[in-house]
Amino acid sequence: MEKKESLLELFQDLGCTVESPAILEKCFELCESYNVDVEKLTELWLTFCVNNDNNIDPTIDALIELENTVLKKDYKSDNLTKENCVEPQQDAKDEHFIENEAFESDDVLSMYGCSEIQPSKHTKVQKNVEVETNVDIRTSNTTKTAEFLPASHAENSAALSQRNATDKGKILLSTNEKKIAVSWKRTGNYDVEVTKSDEPHIPSDARYMYEILSKQGNLLTFVCRNLGNKLFKTWSATKGKDVSADLRYVKNVRSVNQTYFRTFGRISTNKQSANMVTLEGCTRRKGTSVADSIELDFRNVKHYSVFSGQIVAVEATNPVGDVLYVKEIFAKAYAPPACAPRIEANVNIFVAAGPFTASNNMHYQPLWDLMEKVASDEPHILVLVGPFLEYTHPEIQDGLVKDTHQELFEKTLTRIMESAKRSTQVVLVTSNRDAHHEPIFPTPQYTVFDKKLLQNYSNLKLMPDPCILDIFGLKIGVTSVDVIKHIGKEEISNISGMDRLSRLADHVLAQTCFYPVYPSSEDLNVDTELWEKYAFFDQQPHILILPSDMRCYCKVIHECVILNPERMHKNTYARLCVKPVFHGKWSSDNILCEIVKV
Repeated sequence: MEKKESLLELFQDLGCTVESPAILEKCFELCESYNVDVEKLTELWLTFCVNNDNNIDPTIDALIELENTVLKKDYKSDNLTKENCVEPQQDAKDEHFIENEAFESDDVLSMYGCSEIQPSKHTKVQKNVEVETNVDIRTSNTTKTAEFLPASHAENSAALSQRNATDKGKILLSTNEKKIAVSWKRTGNYDVEVTKSDEPHIPSDARYMYEILSKQGNLLTFVCRNLGNKLFKTWSATKGKDVSADLRYVKNVRSVNQTYFRTFGRISTNKQSANMVTLEGCTRRKGTSVADSIELDFRNVKHYSVFSGQIVAVEATNPVGDVLYVKEIFAKAYAPPACAPRIEANVNIFVAAGPFTASNNMHYQPLWDLMEKVASDEPHILVLVGPFLEYTHPEIQDGLVKDTHQELFEKTLTRIMESAKRSTQVVLVTSNRDAHHEPIFPTPQYTVFDKKLLQNYSNLKLMPDPCILDIFGLKIGVTSVDVIKHIGKEEISNISGMDRLSRLADHVLAQTCFYPVYPSSEDLNVDTELWEKYAFFDQQPHILILPSDMRCYCKVIHECVILNPERMHKNTYARLCVKPVFHGKWSSDNILCEIVKV
Protein backbone atom coordinates (compact mmCIF):
# COMPACT_ATOMS: atom_id res chain seq x y z
CA MET A 1 0.00 0.00 0.00
CA GLU A 2 2.84 2.41 0.88
CA LYS A 3 4.52 1.72 -2.47
CA LYS A 4 1.29 2.52 -4.32
CA GLU A 5 0.86 5.78 -2.40
CA SER A 6 4.48 6.70 -3.11
CA LEU A 7 4.07 6.07 -6.85
CA LEU A 8 0.77 7.95 -6.90
CA GLU A 9 2.41 10.93 -5.18
CA LEU A 10 5.22 10.94 -7.75
CA PHE A 11 2.71 11.08 -10.60
CA GLN A 12 0.68 13.80 -8.88
CA ASP A 13 3.74 15.96 -8.18
CA LEU A 14 4.53 15.92 -11.88
CA GLY A 15 1.01 16.88 -12.91
CA CYS A 16 -0.30 13.44 -13.90
CA THR A 17 -3.75 12.07 -13.00
CA VAL A 18 -3.97 8.31 -12.34
CA GLU A 19 -7.51 7.10 -12.98
CA SER A 20 -7.36 3.47 -11.79
CA PRO A 21 -5.28 1.14 -9.53
CA ALA A 22 -4.66 -1.08 -12.58
CA ILE A 23 -2.36 1.62 -13.95
CA LEU A 24 -0.23 1.51 -10.79
CA GLU A 25 -0.11 -2.30 -11.00
CA LYS A 26 1.13 -2.05 -14.59
CA CYS A 27 3.81 0.39 -13.49
CA PHE A 28 5.06 -1.99 -10.79
CA GLU A 29 5.08 -4.78 -13.36
CA LEU A 30 7.28 -2.72 -15.67
CA CYS A 31 9.59 -1.77 -12.79
CA GLU A 32 10.07 -5.42 -11.88
CA SER A 33 10.47 -6.60 -15.49
CA TYR A 34 13.05 -3.98 -16.48
CA ASN A 35 14.77 -3.43 -13.13
CA VAL A 36 13.96 0.28 -12.77
CA ASP A 37 12.64 2.05 -9.67
CA VAL A 38 9.38 4.01 -9.58
CA GLU A 39 11.13 7.40 -9.75
CA LYS A 40 12.99 6.33 -12.90
CA LEU A 41 9.78 5.03 -14.45
CA THR A 42 7.90 8.31 -13.89
CA GLU A 43 10.84 10.22 -15.38
CA LEU A 44 10.83 7.95 -18.43
CA TRP A 45 7.07 8.38 -18.72
CA LEU A 46 7.29 12.19 -18.80
CA THR A 47 10.17 12.11 -21.29
CA PHE A 48 8.13 9.77 -23.49
CA CYS A 49 5.07 12.05 -23.33
CA VAL A 50 7.03 15.22 -24.15
CA ASN A 51 8.81 13.58 -27.09
CA ASN A 52 5.55 12.33 -28.56
CA ASP A 53 3.19 15.17 -27.54
CA ASN A 54 1.08 12.63 -25.62
CA ASN A 55 -1.35 13.31 -22.81
CA ILE A 56 0.69 13.04 -19.60
CA ASP A 57 -2.07 11.14 -17.77
CA PRO A 58 -0.95 7.47 -17.82
CA THR A 59 -3.11 4.72 -19.33
CA ILE A 60 -2.53 0.99 -19.77
CA ASP A 61 -2.22 1.32 -23.56
CA ALA A 62 0.22 4.22 -23.26
CA LEU A 63 2.36 2.31 -20.75
CA ILE A 64 2.48 -0.65 -23.15
CA GLU A 65 3.61 1.77 -25.87
CA LEU A 66 6.30 3.10 -23.49
CA GLU A 67 7.46 -0.45 -22.90
CA ASN A 68 7.67 -1.25 -26.61
CA THR A 69 9.40 1.96 -27.71
CA VAL A 70 11.67 2.74 -24.73
CA LEU A 71 12.03 -0.02 -22.16
CA LYS A 72 12.49 -2.92 -24.58
CA LYS A 73 14.98 -0.87 -26.58
CA ASP A 74 17.12 0.62 -23.82
CA TYR A 75 16.62 -1.58 -20.74
CA LYS A 76 17.27 -5.23 -19.98
CA SER A 77 14.25 -7.28 -19.01
CA ASP A 78 14.41 -10.24 -16.63
CA ASN A 79 13.70 -12.58 -19.54
CA LEU A 80 16.65 -11.27 -21.52
CA THR A 81 18.88 -11.62 -18.48
CA LYS A 82 17.94 -15.27 -18.10
CA GLU A 83 18.58 -15.95 -21.78
CA ASN A 84 21.97 -14.29 -21.54
CA CYS A 85 22.96 -16.59 -18.69
CA VAL A 86 22.35 -19.60 -20.97
CA GLU A 87 23.63 -18.24 -24.28
CA PRO A 88 27.09 -16.59 -24.12
CA GLN A 89 26.75 -15.29 -27.70
CA GLN A 90 24.40 -12.58 -26.40
CA ASP A 91 27.29 -10.72 -24.69
CA ALA A 92 27.54 -8.20 -27.51
CA LYS A 93 23.89 -7.33 -27.08
CA ASP A 94 24.46 -6.92 -23.34
CA GLU A 95 27.13 -4.31 -24.02
CA HIS A 96 24.68 -2.49 -26.29
CA PHE A 97 22.04 -2.50 -23.52
CA ILE A 98 24.54 -1.26 -20.94
CA GLU A 99 25.63 1.62 -23.17
CA ASN A 100 22.03 2.66 -23.78
CA GLU A 101 21.26 2.33 -20.09
CA ALA A 102 24.19 4.61 -19.19
CA PHE A 103 23.13 7.16 -21.79
CA GLU A 104 19.54 7.17 -20.54
CA SER A 105 20.57 7.58 -16.91
CA ASP A 106 22.67 10.65 -17.78
CA ASP A 107 19.95 12.63 -19.52
CA VAL A 108 16.62 10.94 -18.84
CA LEU A 109 15.13 14.19 -17.56
CA SER A 110 16.58 16.38 -20.28
CA MET A 111 13.33 16.57 -22.21
CA TYR A 112 11.45 17.70 -19.11
CA GLY A 113 13.59 20.59 -18.03
CA CYS A 114 15.72 19.09 -15.25
CA SER A 115 18.79 19.53 -17.43
CA GLU A 116 19.51 20.86 -20.86
CA ILE A 117 17.03 19.51 -23.39
CA GLN A 118 18.79 17.61 -26.12
CA PRO A 119 16.80 16.94 -29.28
CA SER A 120 16.42 13.28 -30.13
CA LYS A 121 18.84 12.08 -32.79
CA HIS A 122 15.98 10.28 -34.49
CA THR A 123 13.57 13.24 -34.50
CA LYS A 124 12.98 14.81 -37.90
CA VAL A 125 12.42 18.54 -37.54
CA GLN A 126 10.82 20.61 -40.24
CA LYS A 127 12.14 24.01 -41.27
CA ASN A 128 10.38 26.83 -39.50
CA VAL A 129 7.97 29.07 -41.37
CA GLU A 130 8.20 32.82 -40.77
CA VAL A 131 5.76 34.06 -38.15
CA GLU A 132 3.01 36.09 -39.77
CA THR A 133 2.38 39.66 -38.72
CA ASN A 134 -0.54 42.03 -39.25
CA VAL A 135 -3.00 39.14 -38.91
CA ASP A 136 -6.36 39.70 -37.29
CA ILE A 137 -6.57 37.32 -34.32
CA ARG A 138 -10.29 36.94 -34.89
CA THR A 139 -9.79 35.19 -38.25
CA SER A 140 -10.11 31.43 -38.40
CA ASN A 141 -7.50 29.65 -36.28
CA THR A 142 -8.00 26.54 -38.37
CA THR A 143 -6.88 28.37 -41.51
CA LYS A 144 -3.82 29.87 -39.79
CA THR A 145 -2.78 26.52 -38.36
CA ALA A 146 -3.03 24.87 -41.75
CA GLU A 147 -0.79 27.59 -43.21
CA PHE A 148 1.84 27.21 -40.48
CA LEU A 149 2.00 23.42 -40.22
CA PRO A 150 4.31 21.37 -42.47
CA ALA A 151 2.68 18.43 -44.23
CA SER A 152 4.49 15.87 -42.07
CA HIS A 153 2.74 17.23 -38.97
CA ALA A 154 -0.74 17.56 -40.47
CA GLU A 155 -2.05 14.22 -39.25
CA ASN A 156 -0.65 14.62 -35.71
CA SER A 157 -1.92 18.20 -35.48
CA ALA A 158 -5.41 17.19 -36.55
CA ALA A 159 -5.54 14.56 -33.81
CA LEU A 160 -4.11 17.02 -31.27
CA SER A 161 -6.63 19.71 -32.23
CA GLN A 162 -9.47 17.23 -31.88
CA ARG A 163 -8.28 16.27 -28.41
CA ASN A 164 -7.78 19.91 -27.34
CA ALA A 165 -11.24 20.86 -28.64
CA THR A 166 -12.85 18.59 -26.06
CA ASP A 167 -10.91 20.31 -23.23
CA LYS A 168 -11.35 23.88 -24.47
CA GLY A 169 -12.53 26.11 -21.65
CA LYS A 170 -12.28 23.30 -19.08
CA ILE A 171 -11.62 24.62 -15.57
CA LEU A 172 -8.77 22.58 -14.06
CA LEU A 173 -8.75 24.39 -10.71
CA SER A 174 -10.83 27.05 -9.00
CA THR A 175 -10.54 28.77 -5.62
CA ASN A 176 -14.07 30.13 -5.89
CA GLU A 177 -15.57 27.76 -3.32
CA LYS A 178 -18.49 30.09 -2.60
CA LYS A 179 -19.41 30.10 -6.32
CA ILE A 180 -19.37 33.88 -6.48
CA ALA A 181 -20.44 35.13 -9.90
CA VAL A 182 -17.39 36.42 -11.75
CA SER A 183 -17.45 38.10 -15.15
CA TRP A 184 -14.25 37.38 -17.07
CA LYS A 185 -15.30 39.80 -19.79
CA ARG A 186 -14.52 43.43 -19.08
CA THR A 187 -17.43 45.49 -17.79
CA GLY A 188 -17.18 49.20 -17.18
CA ASN A 189 -14.39 51.61 -18.02
CA TYR A 190 -12.08 51.06 -15.03
CA ASP A 191 -8.48 51.25 -16.32
CA VAL A 192 -5.33 50.30 -14.44
CA GLU A 193 -1.64 51.10 -14.76
CA VAL A 194 1.16 48.57 -14.15
CA THR A 195 4.47 49.82 -12.77
CA LYS A 196 7.49 48.34 -11.03
CA SER A 197 7.28 48.37 -7.25
CA ASP A 198 9.74 50.30 -5.09
CA GLU A 199 11.90 47.20 -4.52
CA PRO A 200 15.22 47.15 -6.45
CA HIS A 201 14.99 45.62 -9.96
CA ILE A 202 17.93 44.58 -12.10
CA PRO A 203 18.70 47.34 -14.66
CA SER A 204 18.87 46.74 -18.41
CA ASP A 205 22.59 47.49 -18.55
CA ALA A 206 23.62 45.23 -15.66
CA ARG A 207 27.06 43.62 -15.96
CA TYR A 208 27.33 40.00 -15.00
CA MET A 209 29.83 37.13 -14.57
CA TYR A 210 32.55 39.43 -13.26
CA GLU A 211 32.52 37.66 -9.92
CA ILE A 212 35.55 37.34 -7.70
CA LEU A 213 35.46 34.18 -5.62
CA SER A 214 36.30 35.94 -2.35
CA LYS A 215 33.58 38.55 -2.95
CA GLN A 216 31.09 35.81 -3.76
CA GLY A 217 31.87 34.15 -0.42
CA ASN A 218 31.49 37.46 1.44
CA LEU A 219 28.08 38.07 -0.17
CA LEU A 220 26.84 34.60 0.76
CA THR A 221 28.04 35.15 4.32
CA PHE A 222 26.38 38.58 4.45
CA VAL A 223 23.02 37.13 3.32
CA CYS A 224 23.31 34.26 5.80
CA ARG A 225 24.05 36.59 8.71
CA ASN A 226 21.18 38.96 7.90
CA LEU A 227 18.58 36.23 7.56
CA GLY A 228 20.03 34.22 10.46
CA ASN A 229 19.80 37.18 12.85
CA LYS A 230 16.23 37.77 11.68
CA LEU A 231 15.43 34.10 12.39
CA PHE A 232 16.82 34.43 15.92
CA LYS A 233 14.64 37.47 16.65
CA THR A 234 11.50 35.95 15.12
CA TRP A 235 12.04 32.63 16.92
CA SER A 236 12.51 34.35 20.28
CA ALA A 237 9.36 36.43 19.72
CA THR A 238 7.26 33.36 18.93
CA LYS A 239 8.57 31.49 21.99
CA GLY A 240 8.19 34.42 24.39
CA LYS A 241 8.61 33.45 28.01
CA ASP A 242 9.09 29.76 27.13
CA VAL A 243 12.70 30.43 26.17
CA SER A 244 15.07 29.44 28.94
CA ALA A 245 17.21 32.25 30.27
CA ASP A 246 20.18 29.89 30.22
CA LEU A 247 19.81 29.12 26.48
CA ARG A 248 22.87 30.44 24.66
CA TYR A 249 23.01 31.92 21.14
CA VAL A 250 26.32 31.17 19.41
CA LYS A 251 27.63 31.87 15.92
CA ASN A 252 30.15 29.02 15.85
CA VAL A 253 28.23 25.99 14.57
CA ARG A 254 30.92 23.64 15.95
CA SER A 255 30.65 24.96 19.51
CA VAL A 256 31.02 21.96 21.85
CA ASN A 257 28.37 21.81 24.56
CA GLN A 258 26.31 19.11 26.24
CA THR A 259 23.49 21.53 27.00
CA TYR A 260 21.18 22.99 24.36
CA PHE A 261 22.23 26.13 22.51
CA ARG A 262 21.05 27.91 19.35
CA THR A 263 22.97 28.67 16.19
CA PHE A 264 22.23 29.30 12.53
CA GLY A 265 23.73 28.65 9.10
CA ARG A 266 23.14 27.48 5.54
CA ILE A 267 21.88 23.96 4.84
CA SER A 268 23.71 21.62 2.45
CA THR A 269 22.02 18.35 1.48
CA ASN A 270 23.47 15.26 -0.16
CA LYS A 271 20.89 12.74 -1.33
CA GLN A 272 23.62 10.53 -2.76
CA SER A 273 25.07 9.95 0.70
CA ALA A 274 22.19 8.53 2.74
CA ASN A 275 20.38 11.89 2.82
CA MET A 276 23.16 13.52 4.80
CA VAL A 277 22.50 17.11 5.90
CA THR A 278 25.20 19.53 7.00
CA LEU A 279 25.02 23.05 8.41
CA GLU A 280 27.56 25.59 7.16
CA GLY A 281 28.21 28.44 9.55
CA CYS A 282 28.42 32.15 8.71
CA THR A 283 31.71 32.88 10.44
CA ARG A 284 35.28 31.88 9.68
CA ARG A 285 37.86 31.17 12.30
CA LYS A 286 41.09 33.12 12.15
CA GLY A 287 43.54 31.64 9.69
CA THR A 288 40.94 29.61 7.74
CA SER A 289 39.56 30.33 4.25
CA VAL A 290 36.21 28.58 4.63
CA ALA A 291 33.47 28.62 7.25
CA ASP A 292 33.04 25.68 9.59
CA SER A 293 30.40 23.07 8.78
CA ILE A 294 28.94 20.23 10.82
CA GLU A 295 26.61 17.29 10.25
CA LEU A 296 23.03 17.51 11.56
CA ASP A 297 21.29 14.62 13.30
CA PHE A 298 17.47 14.89 13.10
CA ARG A 299 16.56 11.78 15.10
CA ASN A 300 14.93 13.89 17.83
CA VAL A 301 12.98 16.12 15.39
CA LYS A 302 9.46 14.93 14.56
CA HIS A 303 9.00 17.01 11.41
CA TYR A 304 11.51 18.78 9.21
CA SER A 305 11.98 19.93 5.63
CA VAL A 306 15.35 21.27 4.47
CA PHE A 307 17.06 21.94 1.13
CA SER A 308 20.46 23.13 -0.07
CA GLY A 309 20.85 26.88 0.37
CA GLN A 310 18.16 27.22 3.03
CA ILE A 311 19.16 29.39 5.99
CA VAL A 312 17.90 27.95 9.27
CA ALA A 313 18.30 28.33 13.03
CA VAL A 314 18.60 25.19 15.16
CA GLU A 315 18.46 24.32 18.82
CA ALA A 316 20.88 21.48 19.45
CA THR A 317 23.65 19.91 21.51
CA ASN A 318 27.16 19.06 20.34
CA PRO A 319 28.64 16.77 23.00
CA VAL A 320 31.60 15.49 20.96
CA GLY A 321 32.20 18.27 18.42
CA ASP A 322 31.40 16.58 15.12
CA VAL A 323 27.56 16.28 15.11
CA LEU A 324 24.75 18.63 16.10
CA TYR A 325 21.93 16.63 17.70
CA VAL A 326 18.99 18.83 16.74
CA LYS A 327 16.04 19.27 19.07
CA GLU A 328 14.23 21.93 17.06
CA ILE A 329 14.66 23.70 13.73
CA PHE A 330 13.27 27.12 12.71
CA ALA A 331 13.28 28.58 9.18
CA LYS A 332 10.30 30.97 9.01
CA ALA A 333 11.52 34.50 8.39
CA TYR A 334 8.51 35.91 6.51
CA ALA A 335 8.70 39.47 5.23
CA PRO A 336 6.06 41.91 6.52
CA PRO A 337 2.98 41.92 4.24
CA ALA A 338 2.46 44.75 1.77
CA CYS A 339 -0.18 47.36 2.55
CA ALA A 340 -3.74 46.89 1.31
CA PRO A 341 -4.14 47.81 -2.39
CA ARG A 342 -6.10 50.86 -3.47
CA ILE A 343 -8.06 49.35 -6.37
CA GLU A 344 -11.62 50.65 -6.68
CA ALA A 345 -13.22 47.99 -8.91
CA ASN A 346 -12.66 44.38 -9.94
CA VAL A 347 -9.39 43.84 -11.82
CA ASN A 348 -9.10 40.83 -14.13
CA ILE A 349 -5.61 39.43 -14.73
CA PHE A 350 -4.68 36.67 -17.20
CA VAL A 351 -1.37 34.84 -16.61
CA ALA A 352 0.45 32.45 -18.95
CA ALA A 353 3.96 31.03 -18.84
CA GLY A 354 6.25 29.80 -21.63
CA PRO A 355 7.27 27.85 -23.55
CA PHE A 356 4.39 29.02 -25.74
CA THR A 357 4.73 26.44 -28.52
CA ALA A 358 4.96 22.66 -28.79
CA SER A 359 8.35 20.91 -28.85
CA ASN A 360 7.90 19.73 -32.46
CA ASN A 361 7.12 23.07 -34.15
CA MET A 362 7.47 26.84 -33.90
CA HIS A 363 3.88 27.80 -34.72
CA TYR A 364 2.85 29.17 -31.28
CA GLN A 365 -0.71 27.93 -31.72
CA PRO A 366 -1.43 27.79 -27.93
CA LEU A 367 -0.35 31.44 -27.66
CA TRP A 368 -2.59 32.53 -30.52
CA ASP A 369 -5.52 30.64 -29.00
CA LEU A 370 -4.89 32.56 -25.76
CA MET A 371 -4.68 35.88 -27.61
CA GLU A 372 -8.04 35.17 -29.21
CA LYS A 373 -9.45 34.79 -25.69
CA VAL A 374 -7.70 37.99 -24.58
CA ALA A 375 -9.16 39.92 -27.52
CA SER A 376 -12.62 38.60 -26.61
CA ASP A 377 -12.55 39.07 -22.82
CA GLU A 378 -10.29 42.15 -22.72
CA PRO A 379 -8.73 41.63 -19.27
CA HIS A 380 -7.20 44.61 -17.51
CA ILE A 381 -3.76 42.93 -17.38
CA LEU A 382 -2.12 40.12 -19.36
CA VAL A 383 1.07 38.72 -17.82
CA LEU A 384 3.20 36.61 -20.18
CA VAL A 385 6.19 34.96 -18.49
CA GLY A 386 9.04 33.76 -20.75
CA PRO A 387 10.69 31.94 -22.35
CA PHE A 388 9.34 32.84 -25.78
CA LEU A 389 12.24 31.23 -27.66
CA GLU A 390 13.25 28.29 -25.43
CA TYR A 391 16.94 27.78 -26.22
CA THR A 392 16.61 23.99 -25.93
CA HIS A 393 13.85 23.77 -28.55
CA PRO A 394 14.99 21.33 -31.29
CA GLU A 395 14.48 23.82 -34.12
CA ILE A 396 16.46 26.48 -32.23
CA GLN A 397 19.32 24.09 -31.48
CA ASP A 398 19.45 22.73 -35.04
CA GLY A 399 19.47 26.23 -36.56
CA LEU A 400 16.29 25.66 -38.58
CA VAL A 401 14.77 29.07 -37.84
CA LYS A 402 14.90 31.33 -40.91
CA ASP A 403 15.02 34.64 -39.02
CA THR A 404 17.47 35.68 -36.35
CA HIS A 405 16.28 34.92 -32.83
CA GLN A 406 15.69 38.61 -32.10
CA GLU A 407 13.70 39.08 -35.31
CA LEU A 408 11.51 36.08 -34.52
CA PHE A 409 10.89 37.38 -31.01
CA GLU A 410 9.91 40.85 -32.24
CA LYS A 411 7.59 39.43 -34.91
CA THR A 412 5.91 37.32 -32.25
CA LEU A 413 5.66 40.35 -29.95
CA THR A 414 4.16 42.45 -32.75
CA ARG A 415 1.41 39.92 -33.31
CA ILE A 416 0.73 39.73 -29.55
CA MET A 417 0.29 43.51 -29.35
CA GLU A 418 -1.89 43.62 -32.47
CA SER A 419 -4.15 40.99 -30.90
CA ALA A 420 -4.57 42.70 -27.53
CA LYS A 421 -6.86 45.68 -27.08
CA ARG A 422 -5.10 48.88 -26.03
CA SER A 423 -7.05 48.88 -22.77
CA THR A 424 -5.20 45.66 -21.76
CA GLN A 425 -1.82 46.17 -20.12
CA VAL A 426 0.51 43.51 -21.60
CA VAL A 427 3.35 42.62 -19.22
CA LEU A 428 6.28 40.57 -20.53
CA VAL A 429 8.50 39.01 -17.86
CA THR A 430 11.86 37.94 -19.20
CA SER A 431 13.52 34.52 -18.91
CA ASN A 432 17.14 33.43 -18.84
CA ARG A 433 16.14 30.48 -21.08
CA ASP A 434 15.39 32.68 -24.11
CA ALA A 435 17.75 32.07 -27.04
CA HIS A 436 17.80 35.79 -27.90
CA HIS A 437 18.39 37.11 -24.40
CA GLU A 438 20.86 37.17 -21.52
CA PRO A 439 21.45 33.67 -20.03
CA ILE A 440 21.81 34.94 -16.46
CA PHE A 441 19.71 35.15 -13.31
CA PRO A 442 18.57 37.71 -12.23
CA THR A 443 17.70 38.58 -15.82
CA PRO A 444 17.36 42.10 -17.30
CA GLN A 445 14.18 42.98 -19.18
CA TYR A 446 13.82 42.16 -22.86
CA THR A 447 15.48 44.44 -25.41
CA VAL A 448 13.31 45.56 -28.33
CA PHE A 449 15.21 47.14 -31.23
CA ASP A 450 12.07 48.01 -33.20
CA LYS A 451 11.47 51.50 -31.80
CA LYS A 452 8.15 51.83 -33.65
CA LEU A 453 6.86 48.83 -31.71
CA LEU A 454 7.56 50.55 -28.39
CA GLN A 455 6.15 53.88 -29.62
CA ASN A 456 2.96 52.39 -31.05
CA TYR A 457 2.03 50.34 -28.00
CA SER A 458 2.15 52.28 -24.75
CA ASN A 459 0.33 49.38 -23.05
CA LEU A 460 3.42 47.13 -23.44
CA LYS A 461 5.40 46.74 -20.20
CA LEU A 462 8.79 44.97 -20.20
CA MET A 463 9.84 43.55 -16.83
CA PRO A 464 12.98 41.80 -15.56
CA ASP A 465 13.14 38.46 -13.75
CA PRO A 466 12.40 38.53 -10.89
CA CYS A 467 10.09 41.52 -10.59
CA ILE A 468 7.31 42.86 -8.39
CA LEU A 469 4.44 44.53 -10.23
CA ASP A 470 2.50 47.35 -8.61
CA ILE A 471 -1.15 47.92 -9.60
CA PHE A 472 -2.52 50.66 -7.34
CA GLY A 473 -0.73 49.07 -4.37
CA LEU A 474 -1.48 45.47 -5.38
CA LYS A 475 1.93 43.76 -5.32
CA ILE A 476 2.47 40.79 -7.65
CA GLY A 477 5.83 38.99 -7.47
CA VAL A 478 6.90 37.08 -10.59
CA THR A 479 9.83 34.89 -11.58
CA SER A 480 10.27 32.66 -14.62
CA VAL A 481 12.65 30.23 -12.90
CA ASP A 482 11.15 26.87 -11.90
CA VAL A 483 12.17 27.37 -8.28
CA ILE A 484 9.56 24.87 -7.04
CA LYS A 485 11.14 22.02 -9.02
CA HIS A 486 14.67 23.08 -8.05
CA ILE A 487 13.81 23.10 -4.34
CA GLY A 488 12.00 19.77 -4.72
CA LYS A 489 15.10 18.14 -6.21
CA GLU A 490 17.21 19.25 -3.23
CA GLU A 491 14.67 18.80 -0.42
CA ILE A 492 15.08 16.23 2.34
CA SER A 493 12.00 16.03 4.56
CA ASN A 494 10.16 14.01 7.14
CA ILE A 495 6.64 15.43 6.98
CA SER A 496 3.56 13.31 6.41
CA GLY A 497 0.06 14.43 5.54
CA MET A 498 1.10 17.83 4.14
CA ASP A 499 0.69 19.01 0.56
CA ARG A 500 4.21 18.91 -0.90
CA LEU A 501 3.62 21.73 -3.38
CA SER A 502 2.45 24.00 -0.56
CA ARG A 503 5.53 23.11 1.45
CA LEU A 504 7.89 23.88 -1.44
CA ALA A 505 6.16 27.20 -2.19
CA ASP A 506 6.26 28.12 1.50
CA HIS A 507 10.07 27.87 1.42
CA VAL A 508 10.20 30.76 -1.06
CA LEU A 509 8.11 33.00 1.21
CA ALA A 510 9.92 31.92 4.38
CA GLN A 511 13.36 32.71 2.90
CA THR A 512 12.10 36.04 1.43
CA CYS A 513 13.92 35.15 -1.78
CA PHE A 514 12.76 34.33 -5.31
CA TYR A 515 15.56 31.75 -5.61
CA PRO A 516 16.90 30.50 -2.24
CA VAL A 517 18.65 27.37 -3.64
CA TYR A 518 22.45 27.17 -3.33
CA PRO A 519 24.32 25.91 -5.21
CA SER A 520 21.92 26.63 -8.05
CA SER A 521 20.61 24.05 -10.50
CA GLU A 522 23.03 23.10 -13.29
CA ASP A 523 20.84 24.75 -15.95
CA LEU A 524 20.66 28.12 -14.16
CA ASN A 525 23.50 30.67 -14.24
CA VAL A 526 23.22 32.73 -11.05
CA ASP A 527 25.32 35.84 -10.61
CA THR A 528 25.80 36.10 -6.84
CA GLU A 529 26.22 39.88 -6.77
CA LEU A 530 23.03 40.47 -8.79
CA TRP A 531 21.23 37.78 -6.77
CA GLU A 532 22.06 39.49 -3.48
CA LYS A 533 20.81 42.86 -4.81
CA TYR A 534 17.69 41.89 -6.76
CA ALA A 535 16.41 38.39 -5.80
CA PHE A 536 15.06 39.26 -2.33
CA PHE A 537 11.88 41.05 -1.29
CA ASP A 538 11.48 43.26 1.80
CA GLN A 539 7.67 43.14 1.69
CA GLN A 540 5.60 40.04 1.06
CA PRO A 541 3.58 40.46 -2.17
CA HIS A 542 -0.16 39.83 -2.30
CA ILE A 543 0.29 37.41 -5.23
CA LEU A 544 3.34 35.32 -6.10
CA ILE A 545 3.55 33.76 -9.59
CA LEU A 546 5.90 30.75 -9.68
CA PRO A 547 5.57 28.94 -13.04
CA SER A 548 6.63 25.30 -12.93
CA ASP A 549 6.62 22.07 -14.91
CA MET A 550 4.85 20.53 -11.93
CA ARG A 551 1.07 20.40 -11.83
CA CYS A 552 -0.90 23.64 -11.68
CA TYR A 553 -1.90 25.00 -8.29
CA CYS A 554 -3.18 28.07 -6.50
CA LYS A 555 -2.39 28.12 -2.77
CA VAL A 556 -2.92 30.62 0.00
CA ILE A 557 0.16 30.54 2.23
CA HIS A 558 0.72 33.07 4.99
CA GLU A 559 -1.95 35.31 3.39
CA CYS A 560 -0.13 35.26 0.03
CA VAL A 561 -1.77 33.74 -3.06
CA ILE A 562 0.86 31.56 -4.77
CA LEU A 563 0.10 30.53 -8.32
CA ASN A 564 1.48 28.09 -10.90
CA PRO A 565 -0.40 28.44 -14.21
CA GLU A 566 1.62 25.55 -15.69
CA ARG A 567 3.05 25.88 -19.19
CA MET A 568 1.29 27.43 -22.17
CA HIS A 569 2.42 24.63 -24.48
CA LYS A 570 0.07 22.44 -22.41
CA ASN A 571 -2.73 24.88 -23.36
CA THR A 572 -3.29 26.09 -19.78
CA TYR A 573 -3.40 29.60 -18.35
CA ALA A 574 -4.64 31.27 -15.16
CA ARG A 575 -7.12 34.07 -14.67
CA LEU A 576 -7.43 36.12 -11.50
CA CYS A 577 -10.17 38.42 -10.31
CA VAL A 578 -8.97 40.87 -7.66
CA LYS A 579 -11.78 42.52 -5.72
CA PRO A 580 -11.45 45.93 -4.08
CA VAL A 581 -11.03 46.41 -0.34
CA PHE A 582 -14.19 46.95 1.70
CA HIS A 583 -14.11 48.76 5.07
CA GLY A 584 -10.31 48.95 4.89
CA LYS A 585 -9.82 45.20 5.36
CA TRP A 586 -7.80 43.15 2.91
CA SER A 587 -7.39 39.37 2.82
CA SER A 588 -6.49 36.65 0.35
CA ASP A 589 -10.25 36.05 -0.07
CA ASN A 590 -10.30 39.19 -2.24
CA ILE A 591 -8.49 37.18 -4.94
CA LEU A 592 -10.35 34.56 -6.98
CA CYS A 593 -8.37 32.24 -9.24
CA GLU A 594 -9.15 29.78 -12.02
CA ILE A 595 -6.73 27.70 -14.09
CA VAL A 596 -8.29 26.93 -17.44
CA LYS A 597 -7.64 25.09 -20.70
CA VAL A 598 -7.48 27.66 -23.49
